Amino acid sequence: MKIQPPTDLRVENLAHPLGLDLLPPRFSWIVHHQDRGEKQSAYQIIVCSELELAKKEWGDFWDSDQVMSEKTWQIFYSGESLESGKRYYWRVRWWDRQGEMSPWSEISFFETGFLHDKEWNAKWITKKVHKAFLSKGNVVLGENQGEYIQTLAIYLRKEFALRQKILKATAYVCGLGYYELRLNGVKIGGRVLDPAQTDYHKIALYSAYDLSEHLRSKNALGIILGNGRYIKNFGYDYPKLILQIEIEDKSGDREKICSDETWKVSFGPLAENGIYSGEKYDARCEEEGWDSPDFDDTRWENAVAVQGPRLAPQLVQPIRVVQNLQSKKVTNPSPGVYLFDFGQNFSGWVRLQVQGPSGTEIRLRHAELVNEDGTLNTAPNQNAEATDTYILKGKGVEVYEPRFTYHGFRYVEVTGFPGEPALDTIEARFVHTDVAKTGDFSCSNDLINRIHHNVLWGQLSNLMSIPTDCPQRDERHGWLGDAHLSAEEAILNFDMAAFYTKYLEDIALAQKEDGSLPDTVPPYLRHLYPADPAWATAFITLAWYLYFYYEDTRILEKYFTPMRKYVEFLTKNAEEHIQKKLGKYGDWCPPGSIVPKKTPLELTSTWYYYHDVLLLSKIAKIINREDDARTYAKRGQEIKDAFNRHFMREGQYAAVRVSPVDKNPNQTSNILPLWLHLVPEEKKEKIMESLLHSIVRDQDYHLNTGIIGTRYLLDVLTENGYGNVAYKLVTQKSYPGWGYMVEEGATTLWERWENITGGGMNSHNHIMLGSVDAWFYKAIAGLSCLESGWRKIQIKPIIVDDLRFAAATVNTIRGEIRVDWKREHNFFELTASIPLGAEAEISLPYWEERTRVIEKDRVLWEKGQSLETFPDILFSGFNGKYLVFKTWSGSYRFRFERIP
Repeated sequence: MKIQPPTDLRVENLAHPLGLDLLPPRFSWIVHHQDRGEKQSAYQIIVCSELELAKKEWGDFWDSDQVMSEKTWQIFYSGESLESGKRYYWRVRWWDRQGEMSPWSEISFFETGFLHDKEWNAKWITKKVHKAFLSKGNVVLGENQGEYIQTLAIYLRKEFALRQKILKATAYVCGLGYYELRLNGVKIGGRVLDPAQTDYHKIALYSAYDLSEHLRSKNALGIILGNGRYIKNFGYDYPKLILQIEIEDKSGDREKICSDETWKVSFGPLAENGIYSGEKYDARCEEEGWDSPDFDDTRWENAVAVQGPRLAPQLVQPIRVVQNLQSKKVTNPSPGVYLFDFGQNFSGWVRLQVQGPSGTEIRLRHAELVNEDGTLNTAPNQNAEATDTYILKGKGVEVYEPRFTYHGFRYVEVTGFPGEPALDTIEARFVHTDVAKTGDFSCSNDLINRIHHNVLWGQLSNLMSIPTDCPQRDERHGWLGDAHLSAEEAILNFDMAAFYTKYLEDIALAQKEDGSLPDTVPPYLRHLYPADPAWATAFITLAWYLYFYYEDTRILEKYFTPMRKYVEFLTKNAEEHIQKKLGKYGDWCPPGSIVPKKTPLELTSTWYYYHDVLLLSKIAKIINREDDARTYAKRGQEIKDAFNRHFMREGQYAAVRVSPVDKNPNQTSNILPLWLHLVPEEKKEKIMESLLHSIVRDQDYHLNTGIIGTRYLLDVLTENGYGNVAYKLVTQKSYPGWGYMVEEGATTLWERWENITGGGMNSHNHIMLGSVDAWFYKAIAGLSCLESGWRKIQIKPIIVDDLRFAAATVNTIRGEIRVDWKREHNFFELTASIPLGAEAEISLPYWEERTRVIEKDRVLWEKGQSLETFPDILFSGFNGKYLVFKTWSGSYRFRFERIP
């Protein structure tokens, strides 16, 4: 059958900023067809209240009928009003260009949460906390932050009985700062470090759990609460819980189990816990059966009711234990000290298995590095203790792993172990937000593959419901600079739509009345207002990426007003369109420094001012706000003119910062205006020459950029025909560069270009330099998105001497895109797969006139001319050293060979 049923059905549902209601669900799917050049001409969706109705293809809640549209993504529900806490079933079918109808898709379903605040009958509860139960960690972050004051972990329980067999039971839970849900002696679900981080003054997120298969006639709920970021030092109070179970039995009766003052509460074996300090667990304090029925809890206190934040459903992917790692080796650098090496830097914790006498205390210290003498080097941790302590109860084999902390590490130091540990005594657990992998890349250059590996591990290590800067030290905040600089790379590798949608809401909630934003979101470091414009640009940049790669126009509409408010804040702080007040970091971390040595703060701040105004103008046009589009287009031109007047001199931009005698061209100051096409056409060649002079002659094919310039450097070189220079720069193994990190043993990206193993700012797992990975996809594999939603695709790989092959795959909203090319002395072959509804511009490297281009068994080009135009492949002409062909959906195989 040529036309096939839709696959990859997905439903999205995005919360109102304060959880007052929910926007309608949005439906998406992928279509498949055997013929080339096909696309959807129409679709039909049905939504059903019962599974049997879906099987009968009867949509009692919504039947869209046949809708003439090519869209296969983010189709808004427009049926009957949905009810809270209910499951709905849905199917879709589609029509191709000839009007042939597909079979119905498989049946999928979605469930609603609470659609109205009044449906929450549960209370926020906690333990009455006395000063004696507080724990002070010795962690200090920044000035005047003080010690981190945390409570011991809080244990809560509630028993209840059921008279009838259960048809459905759903638990809705939020425990601040973190919680673990247990029922009848077992943990429920695979979530860890839940809920996702937010500014809890504004909103907290709840998750839903299906308990239908776990309930019995007699039941006991158990909840453990940890601190997370919900602590006094960040402006909050003490851990608290809200829980509500909605139960429907087979007779149709409904029952609620709600958190209230009848719940029992105590402390337990998990005592101190903090994301920076680690955990202390005393197994001797365990009370067997505390989370099971018939436990004697008469010594436990009653919970107290307290106030809590507003609630919204958690729609971002949860944090999970995603992978287990085995230790590569164990060393014994000193008596009683054992050092486990996992061979990879990452985020998470370890699971310990041990047997020994009661009271034995085992300490697990985590770090990224080791000293020359083989001992643990904790310098990158700064003030984070990153230590988990387990005290044995002495009853057979005991297993321990943390609940409410995580670490960034490669090495674990074990002390206090009874006897000599084996290689499998501890097992590492890789923990991060469980985003699906949607992209893949490889090539013939092993160094580039290793850099790609380091980017992936660094990116995942810094997805902890917010995009963090690092996982190891006493920081781990959502720095907006790191978030937007790595976003394109993240989108090409992973499904980031829900993650960035959630984070945009965090940013919007952090905005002040004057329009300003903080450098970190959520704004736990509340003194970081207003943000450097090179950081706060994340608000508009991430919204733009969600539109450009996922074609989410609703995001643009939702946040247009607060984004405009931010741009007006920039305008109020500009002096003749130049940003002189707000810059703080600029081109952060160039080689040999933390602060930018040459690039003026006012240049990067003004450039991002122009960048945001330009994007806002485009966004306004997309959502049909024509007056705003004209206003910001005009303002953008004014900023552009002011930028060139203020910063351009003698064929380069802002060449001198440190000293007037320093005449070396400044890479970042030239890269930025080239990337945004700010350079007057008659000046472009001179500016490009200045940039190349710095890279090739002054730096011997090395960069001299911080995180801002690095993000745009490779794109600028490639766009202007110097992909070979970009490639040589990327593959340098000497300092500074990504290859240097690999040569020095890095398994993730560093914060600094330098290999700093002592004190100071020296994270060895940072993602802000990870933008290089997007260039691997776009330049080496040659796969780029030219129009929003992958409507138009470019395939144009750079060709350099020592690259023999490359391949990339990206799963998009339209379906999977694949490109795979290889070359030898006398031929070049490229295969590509284009999803339905997309068109592609495929550029093949042109050697000389005596060549032939064959697509499968058809000759497209021979001896310098196009031989024939086919309906599925059009010759579009030359583009530099490339022959360009236009194609549509389908699989293609081009072979470019020399004629004997």
